[in-house]
Amino acid sequence: MTSSKKENTSYYSIGAVARLTGITVHTLRVWEQRYNAIEAERSDSGRRQYTSHDVDRLMSLKFLVDRGCQISSIAALSENKLNKLLNEYNNQKSISTAVRKKDKPSVAIFGEYLPAKIKKINCNLDDFAIVFCGSDINSFKADSRRIKPDIIILEFAVIDEHVMRLVGELRKITNSRRIIVIYSYARSVDIKRINDDITRTMKAPVTLEEIFNTISLLNTPIPINNSPKVEIQPKRPVEFTAPAKRFSRNTLAVLGDITSSIACECPHHLTELVINLSNFEAYSAECVNKSPEDAELHAYLQSTTASCRAAMEEALEKVAIAEGIDFEVIG
Repeated sequence: MTSSKKENTSYYSIGAVARLTGITVHTLRVWEQRYNAIEAERSDSGRRQYTSHDVDRLMSLKFLVDRGCQISSIAALSENKLNKLLNEYNNQKSISTAVRKKDKPSVAIFGEYLPAKIKKINCNLDDFAIVFCGSDINSFKADSRRIKPDIIILEFAVIDEHVMRLVGELRKITNSRRIIVIYSYARSVDIKRINDDITRTMKAPVTLEEIFNTISLLNTPIPINNSPKVEIQPKRPVEFTAPAKRFSRNTLAVLGDITSSIACECPHHLTELVINLSNFEAYSAECVNKSPEDAELHAYLQSTTASCRAAMEEALEKVAIAEGIDFEVIG
């Protein structure tokens, strides 16, 4: 770049770029040094300085990464190819609009296990159009805000304050007609709080047919719960270190659908046990304590469940190895 042109160019520091794009400073350095996503110029003092063009490119890359693209596969794309990929994602909005014109409700699905099952059978169901199906919460929220699906399906191990805040946020940004929350464990008071004319809960395990049948049948409003809210008391911290988990949720989702080579369903059943124990372990950790005795009891339940979960994970690993099933172990 000539000196005159450089003098007329506006530059951003790496900190300013991080604020503008939502990409951390560390990630910006990694994208540049490891993946050559951009080539930042240097000031006379050796500091990185970015042009507005650099910022635009970084924001485009982040948009795609938030939707499941690997930075390693898109970092070196030319501007034309990057814009083409962006247009493909943006066109999904017009596709969902066309679907609505045909009176076909659009459905966005978030979770660990349910999306894996749907993708495995390439499910799009005749009466619905699935516009999002994945486990990345940032991509899910971004696409839900943009597409505004008619129906949202959320899958969580535990219904807690975090889940209820998320449901409230999604209702504001999407105006969806229905939100279905599938859960494994929850307090009855939280079930009553979350169920209303828009949101409905379903306790796992549930089949895909049951989920979509429920959606089809929900033509009348669900009575709004007017029972008084229970004030949640803070928990007393309890020291406990759970055994490390051997399997990620994605690996468990895959293992749960694998058919055994010797016509035995042990891998499937063991996977369900591990998932349920892991979910109850999380539930015990989040359960409200009203006294030191409550805290001690829930710590005991959590530690006992964690020990059982670790033992069943070891059993699942041995069975998978014995049957020649490929899988990944954490750590």
